[in-house]
Amino acid sequence: MPRPKDLGLEHTWRLRLSRQATSGLSITAFCQREGVSTPSFYAWKRRLAPPRTATPGHPPLFVPIRLDSMPPATDVPSSLSFEIELPHHIRLRCAAPPDPVWLGRLVTALASSTPEEDRP
Repeated sequence: MPRPKDLGLEHTWRLRLSRQATSGLSITAFCQREGVSTPSFYAWKRRLAPPRTATPGHPPLFVPIRLDSMPPATDVPSSLSFEIELPHHIRLRCAAPPDPVWLGRLVTALASSTPEEDRP
């Protein structure tokens, strides 16, 4: 059975980690001054660190997209569609709001491409 959490000890270490970050001292020097072991400092630093989230290294160069050769129908009710108009006459239409991550990647990819007439 795991030990119960000691909130007082956790609070003490949060304050200690914060003081070290602003002290200008190395971790070793700070630990000597505080009278705590360096391995304990690192263990608490790992324990209290926020959980890591996966971050994409680079946006994708290509994203799936379907181009319609026919002009969009104007009689589609606006409540059933989602539309974004970008520079250079790019209009994105979806039947429903797309996944925000996918949309962000698509907009990033489109923004980083330059139309032929803007190239030197």
